[in-house]
Amino acid sequence: MSAPKPDEAKSAVTRKCVMCGKPQDEKFKPFCSKRCADIDLGRWLKGSYSIPVEDLPEFEEPSEHGDAE
Repeated sequence: MSAPKPDEAKSAVTRKCVMCGKPQDEKFKPFCSKRCADIDLGRWLKGSYSIPVEDLPEFEEPSEHGDAE
């Protein structure tokens, strides 16, 4: 086995938990603990996370008079 590259070793040490900012635990990556992972899961299940979207205009039926001409 080869030793990890300096960049890889540094990034593993400096990565922070996405919930609380503590150092990540490899077992719960990208979190530091089961608690932070469970908090994140709860937010997903409650619908706290969402992607904003714009409503598209409703589809309009062609008029009876035929606008194609």
